Amino acid sequence: MRVEFDPERLPLAILELFRIKQGEMVSAMMHLGTRLNLWDTLGRCGPCTSEQLADEAGLKERWVREWLHCMSASEIVQHEAGQFALTPEARVALTASDHWCFMPGVYGPPMTHDEIERTAEAFRTGVGMTWAEHGDHTCHMQCAMSAARQESFLVPEVLAAFDGAIDRLQSGDARIVDVGCGAGVASRLLASSFPTAAVVGIDPSERAITEARRKALQAGLDNLTFEIGTFDDLDRFGPADLLVTLDVLHDLPRPQDAVAAAGRSLAADGWWLVAEIRGRGDLESNRKIPLLPYMYAMSVFYCMSSSLSEPGGEGLGTLGLHPARLKEMVEAGGFTRLARHEVASDPTNWYYEIRL
Repeated sequence: MRVEFDPERLPLAILELFRIKQGEMVSAMMHLGTRLNLWDTLGRCGPCTSEQLADEAGLKERWVREWLHCMSASEIVQHEAGQFALTPEARVALTASDHWCFMPGVYGPPMTHDEIERTAEAFRTGVGMTWAEHGDHTCHMQCAMSAARQESFLVPEVLAAFDGAIDRLQSGDARIVDVGCGAGVASRLLASSFPTAAVVGIDPSERAITEARRKALQAGLDNLTFEIGTFDDLDRFGPADLLVTLDVLHDLPRPQDAVAAAGRSLAADGWWLVAEIRGRGDLESNRKIPLLPYMYAMSVFYCMSSSLSEPGGEGLGTLGLHPARLKEMVEAGGFTRLARHEVASDPTNWYYEIRL
């Protein structure tokens, strides 16, 4: 470690600190692009002038122009001869809702003052926030962040890699339980993909379940129900031919208890699908992960906070349930088989096939 001050490094350090602040501000601008429907409008109308975009979006030109200048400075929007257009890649990522990389949901509303204060309090008390405590805006963000990936990969790539699972789920009397379903993206996908299966989504958040029920009603899925509950309630919903847990275990205060509950609720020949962030173990091993500071920040404000939302919580954090740790936990819970599947175009998750 360096201990001596290097004046030549100071300007670079200051620049990096301002880049971090820049990320905060530009992220808020990205959220405005989603909220004001500017991405879709620009994707449809570009190349166009700021006047044309403002007219099409029903907004004031001066504000739209400054927003465009920010997005152009960020190299998300191209500018030439007074006209603006999304780059081809940004157009896919920000307007193609059926593509796996669709990501406007990542740019949820900026964190509120109450969330910051509550997190500061957690540093003093050790007790974090549940996901539900963050409010409706976080429920929607959480759903939107993973929706495109789940819709693209879950059935045709992940479940297709589970030997015999597709045939079993199409057999006519299969039961699927999605634990920690959030607003129900994966549950709806599974219900529509396997219309003869009975699908149940459970989540402790009343907000999430209300939203999940609303969207299921809109989709007309009569084989899908949602209930408020946790792993502690799984005995009411099994035995499951397929148990689904997507980016949930590392959020739990007592993940080992959840593993035990999963073992009790899974049919003898069933599958437990677990998706987890691609953590490698310790900090130095994790340095291989792109956007590592983002992962640790998400952990403090959301994932680790949730896992410490009860006294004595495990506190795994976003990157804490790495493959070796998960293997140890599922073997202790009575499972005998664990296989890790990788989706080439998903840089975020590994998908685990776990069986008794």
